[in-house]
Amino acid sequence: MARSRLSAIVFQRCPVCLEGKAFRSFLGMHKDCPNCGVHFERESGYFLNAMFVAYVFGFVIFAPLALYLYFTGVPALPFSLIMVAVLLVSWPFIFRYSRIIWMHVDQMIDPREPPNQRGKIERRLYASAQYSGVKEGEKR
Repeated sequence: MARSRLSAIVFQRCPVCLEGKAFRSFLGMHKDCPNCGVHFERESGYFLNAMFVAYVFGFVIFAPLALYLYFTGVPALPFSLIMVAVLLVSWPFIFRYSRIIWMHVDQMIDPREPPNQRGKIERRLYASAQYSGVKEGEKR
C-alpha cells in the first residue's frame, strides 16, 4: 500500500519506503527499516538536528500554556505541577515525532534509495550489459 509522506509521518514510518515502522518500542528505534532495510542513522550524531525540531515543539506546546496559566493567575506551585505534568506526558511524543520529522525532512533534502532497490538496479544494469554483448570491464 503506497502511503503519502504525511501519513508516513503521522504513523511514524520509514522516510524512504514510507512503510516500515521506525520504532520497535516506546522509545527504542530500529537501526534499519524492517521493510526496505535502509539504515536510519546516516552518520554519527545524525539525530542532533532532531533536537531543533524538539525545541520548536516544546516552544509551541509550553509557551502558550505558560502564558495562559500566568495570565489566569495560577499560583506558583500549581503552575509548576501543571507544567511538569504536561512535560512528562508530552516528551515521548516530542522525542518520537522530532526524530520522524527530521528523518523525513532529510530524505526530502537528500533522497536515498533503499539498499534492496539499489541492488535491483545494479542487477538490471548488469543483465542489460550482458544481453547487449558488452563484456565486464569493456567499454563501448
